[in-house]
Amino acid sequence: MYSLNGQLFSHDEFSLSPANRAFRYGDGVFETIRVTGGRVLWSPLHFARVTKAAATLHLNLGENWSLSYFEEVITALAIANHGEGCHARVRFSLFREDGGLYAPITNNAAFLIASESMDQGFFDLNNKGLLIDIYPEIRKPGNMLSGLKSINAQLYVLASIYKRDKDLGDIILLNEAGYVAEASSSNIFLVKGGHLHTPAPDQGAVEGIMQQVIWQLAADQEIPVQASPILPEDLLAADEIFLTNAIQGIRWVMGFRQKRYYNSFSRKMMTLLNDRVRTFLEEEV
Repeated sequence: MYSLNGQLFSHDEFSLSPANRAFRYGDGVFETIRVTGGRVLWSPLHFARVTKAAATLHLNLGENWSLSYFEEVITALAIANHGEGCHARVRFSLFREDGGLYAPITNNAAFLIASESMDQGFFDLNNKGLLIDIYPEIRKPGNMLSGLKSINAQLYVLASIYKRDKDLGDIILLNEAGYVAEASSSNIFLVKGGHLHTPAPDQGAVEGIMQQVIWQLAADQEIPVQASPILPEDLLAADEIFLTNAIQGIRWVMGFRQKRYYNSFSRKMMTLLNDRVRTFLEEEV
């Protein structure tokens, strides 16, 4: 089943017009969302990011748009596909309605939700650490669109092809000034002397949901977090490196070029993350 503007369609019933602006122009954004026990994890953060992106793209979300509606349409689709209490990966795509060339004839938004089942609700730290390197072919521009999770993802596609061809666990994107922005599908954290370091919001990275969760967990534990420009050579000086996203949680990095890392801090943060999920699931709906 798919959900188009809140209406459920079977695979055979569903279709999109060739004039769809997400297809024609990449005119939209998307969220990857984890549903655990039939409930949307970090829904206020996802809702806020979609709402902010819509304002940036001049998309009208309509009178029904609210956090409760956002949660309702996501859980309805996940339960229809996977049952009560399900664990699922959900993609929520938001795009401008059909019409026009580069200049649209309407700013009204439409959304499409798809889902796939996941085996469990809690996060698992990767057993084998990732090997990472720098993507050398394209640097990520820094502008008002940089923080959006855009449907137009060619940079990430090409970076991921490079990662695959080099047999790497992930690849690091630099911004135009040569500073670290993010990984191909994750934000990045460095650990040094018990402190966390991550690229500042003006460094070109997508505004990550799990990145925000890690900031909250660190603040609760009084772990210092510094958001500032990070050079590639700073990765070599780190005690640990881990990557974060809303689906996988935390993935620890084993090596960057000749440097090798451990994962004790990553494991600590993963425990705190799963404790937060467990508390969320125990709260009354």
